[in-house]
This record gives sequence, structure tokens and C-alpha cells, in this order.
Amino acid sequence: MGKDNRNRSLFALQSDYGGATLFLEESAEIANMKMQYLARKRVLRVKEAFLPYTREGSKIVVYDKTNKSYKIRIPKALRNDDRSKITAKSEQEVYERMYIYLFGDDRYTVRSLFEEVMNNKEHDADTSSLTVSRYRQIWNKYYEDAPLADMSISEIKASDLKQFFKDLTAGRVMSRKNFVNIKSIFNVVFDIAVDNDIVTSNLSRNISCKDLKFKAVDNENIRYTDEDRDKILAYLDGLAEKTGYEYGIELMFCLCVRIGELRALRWSDVDFRKHTISISREIVLRKGDDGKNHFIEVNHTKGGEHGARVLPLSERAEKALKTLREQQVVSDHICCNAAGSPLDGNKFNKHLKKVTEAVGIPYLSSHKIRFWSVTALARATGGDIQTVMYAAGHVDKNTTLHYIRAVQSDTQAEKIRECFA
Repeated sequence: MGKDNRNRSLFALQSDYGGATLFLEESAEIANMKMQYLARKRVLRVKEAFLPYTREGSKIVVYDKTNKSYKIRIPKALRNDDRSKITAKSEQEVYERMYIYLFGDDRYTVRSLFEEVMNNKEHDADTSSLTVSRYRQIWNKYYEDAPLADMSISEIKASDLKQFFKDLTAGRVMSRKNFVNIKSIFNVVFDIAVDNDIVTSNLSRNISCKDLKFKAVDNENIRYTDEDRDKILAYLDGLAEKTGYEYGIELMFCLCVRIGELRALRWSDVDFRKHTISISREIVLRKGDDGKNHFIEVNHTKGGEHGARVLPLSERAEKALKTLREQQVVSDHICCNAAGSPLDGNKFNKHLKKVTEAVGIPYLSSHKIRFWSVTALARATGGDIQTVMYAAGHVDKNTTLHYIRAVQSDTQAEKIRECFA
């Protein structure tokens, strides 16, 4: 068996066992035994189907010396198309193809492929535990009991997918954003099916959803305003003492960073001579060997492949950094708690909530500080997408366009207001 066929067989075996990757926990010998057992089961199923149409003592598989291949002639009663025979380079493979011809490729259901996707994500150091949990939640809510979940991926038609999506969105019961998250399950399931030569194209990504109707959402553009930022920074200026969390809030309003990037900032990233700071790592949630989620520091940001981005420091950011540098206890990380450890994300938001309550503005999470900084940058640069992408650390320009559209929405509203003033 060639390398590609062997890999395909291993993938099939994983699917038959609910997506468990046997070679991570079991020996190659055990995995091979299971694979052989499944192959024999499929051979017996084919022989059983042929039993009424085969004379006693005759062979189902014959070797074609001329073409150096094995073949099975299909009894007329079992034909579902115009083919009269199935051929392959080995006896096992011809039985496998005959099985698929008669019974379909039932190993690769949406459910089994989803489990393979989840297995890959759970063992991928670059995939957050939160992402894994979100996929599981979506599956359990929308796919677990759906008939499509147990269909062979090769049998699913565009009309099946479209009807599934229409049923989900009927009556405008969900937002477009929610639908996109749900559809992402089918996207990744078809991706892995394409990668393993099970299907030839990603039906989910190719299907048009323009005619689907979604619930109107008013809060997509909600973020901190410039006035909110000024109130928060003024309040922080008035504090007699500030913890690492208050300094962290201040720096987030002065830098175009994610909360995970802020927490991972080290003093080695700061160049006071050049007035710059390097954003090159982040703290993320990952599942450990004990099965529990832990925060770990990784040497890349969310974009990853583009390396560090070097951002200029404003006078305010530099002043905050120098104040932190002059404290009695200075850790490797810039923003720390009282014990010298990097900031906790949940506690960061609790401190942020106290600050917003103190200044009388609605509380929004740390991500909305990020939203403010990127949209403020988009406004300041006139929507220069390359500059915004670099400073924000975006890989996909569509992500940046989301923020630029928010700025355009603000501009449109202002022009309408001026027109009718």
C-alpha cells in the first residue's frame, strides 16, 4: 500500500472510531490490527451482497494479467449506474471500492469529520481552548440532532445545505454574525474532506447565502467613544495609587493591542531611545495535559506569520511606561498584579467595570477598547487599510474593513446630521 493510500486508510480508521486519533495514544501495531479488522468487515459485507448472484466455488475478485489489476464484475441486480466492473491495483482496494459503490462512503459523515476537526484543533498549539469550546457549543446546539450530521459528506447536495441554512434563519431569528459562526462548522468539515480527497470541493464555502434574511442588530458598532476615553483617562490621572490593572487600561487606550498582547508585554519590548514598543507575543488559553485550561505565553501574536509589529509610543504611553519602570518591584512583564504575575483577563474587565461606573459611562469589555483604538486609527489615517492592518496586527483585510466600515458609518451619520441641522 502506497504512502498516500496508507494515510487515507489511517484517516478512515480514525473516522470509524469517532474521530479518535489512535496514534496519539495507541501503538502503531494496535492501530494496524484495528484497521485490518475494519477492512475484513467490509470485505465480508461485499461478499454477503454478492452471495445470491455468485455460483458456488466461483471467485468474486479476479486478476487481470493484461492490465495488471484486480477486478470485480458487478451483477446487474446490484448496478446503480452504467458500470459493469470495479477495478483496482490490489485485492483489498477493489473490495474497498466495491463496498463504497454498494453502500456509500459511510465512514465520512459530517459527525465523524467534525470529530476529526476537533481532534486536530485540540492538539494544535495555535488554537485557543476558547475556540474549541465555541465549536463544541455550536455543534451541540445546532448540529447534534440534525439529520445532516449523520449523512455521508459525499452525499450532501447544495440543496441539502441551503435548506438547512434556510431552516436555521427562517423568521429572521438570528443575526448574520451568529449565522456565520454556525456555518463555519460546515466550512471546516468540508475543508478536511477536501484535504483528504473525500470530496473535490468545499460545498459550504461555495454556496450562496445572499438570499437569507437575518435579524437586525444595532450593537455591532458599539464601542468606547473619544469622550469615554477622555473621561476614563482623566479619572485614572486623578487616582492616588494605581495597580497594574489601571495602568493596563491606560496603555490599552494608548496602544493598538489585544488584551492577550498587553498581558504578554515585557520590558525588553520597549525602546525608550526610539520611542517604540514591539508587539511580538501574547498570552492565550490552552488545554493542558491534565485536560484543564491554562494560560500560556506564546512567541507570536494572533496573526503570527508576519512576526513582530513595532508601534510608536505616544507621550502618554511613554509616561505611563516610565512610571511603571520606576516602581520598587519591577517584573519581566510590564503590566502585573501584586504578585508580579501577568494580568488576569477576567480581573482586568472587573477593574475596567469599576472605572466606567466611577465616570458614569456604560461598561464595555476590553475588546471594545481594542475596537476604539482600531477605529480611531482608521479615522486618523483616512482609512489607509495597509497602515491599519499593520498597526492592528490583522492578517485578513476583511477584519480591518469591519473597523473601517464603522468609521464610514460614523461619517455618514455626521453628514446626515449636518444636512438636516
